[in-house]
Amino acid sequence: MIQLSDITIDNKELFDKYFSMKQYEISDFTFTNLFMWRNSYNIKYAIINDFLCIFAQYKNNNPFTLMPVGTGDITPVIEELITYFDSQGNKLIIKSLTNDMISEIESRLPGKFIFKPERSLYDYVYLSEDLIYLEGKKFHAKRNHINKFLSTYDYTYHPLTAELVDECIAAEEEWCQKRNCDESEGLEQEKAAIIDALNHFERLKFKGGIIKVNNKVVAFTFGEQFAKDMAVIHVEKADPDIQGSYAMINQKFCEKEWSNVKYINREEDMGIEGLRKAKLSYRPVRMIEKSIAVLKE
Repeated sequence: MIQLSDITIDNKELFDKYFSMKQYEISDFTFTNLFMWRNSYNIKYAIINDFLCIFAQYKNNNPFTLMPVGTGDITPVIEELITYFDSQGNKLIIKSLTNDMISEIESRLPGKFIFKPERSLYDYVYLSEDLIYLEGKKFHAKRNHINKFLSTYDYTYHPLTAELVDECIAAEEEWCQKRNCDESEGLEQEKAAIIDALNHFERLKFKGGIIKVNNKVVAFTFGEQFAKDMAVIHVEKADPDIQGSYAMINQKFCEKEWSNVKYINREEDMGIEGLRKAKLSYRPVRMIEKSIAVLKE
């Protein structure tokens, strides 16, 4: 029987070892994401035949796994997952599958699963130079936002350090007050996840940036490099009352931290209309399609 284990900060080295074997370009396969959302999504893990298997369940929805990560034949691993899920009264569901993952599963277990695209989980990928330089007509509105910010505020940009964590947490709490997070379970979970990640900043080893106006944090962000030529931005928050602050923190963070990589992954939109509009407005060069696999009857 598979024994599931809770994710703790001490697991980072283990997870990073497995993720380095494949270097998938989707945001799901970063330890930071799994750690900060482990409570909201009841994320656990097991090692099966030297494959890292990640299990999750959001509220009372059906439990699922991500693609097992490892090298060698994945067939016995998936077969063991099928048996385990069946013993729990569930059909095996595998989420966040890229097209390459689907091809691997189909080659090993042909006709065993039904695959369905999940548009709300597609990752948005951008050229770092687009986000840094914002050149051309397509970024005219973004440049206007930044110019408005620059003409209105005296600001300073700082790399995130341990000494600045408490100020970022205060900025997140103020953002939540303005957005009435206490009325939204999703925003409350996001707040908890962000604070958890910030409190473990040094051990998670991600990079971050902040913008201060009048010596107060009005925007912060953090992310990490997780593939050969790609960084991922996990979180970006800015004071909604400071016009242009979102555009400014995005541009500055990419300029200061990610000019050395070609691509920046800004994760999914979760089907939220406003978030989808905002992410499309930065003109992604491609979307990483993700699908769900459901075991056939």
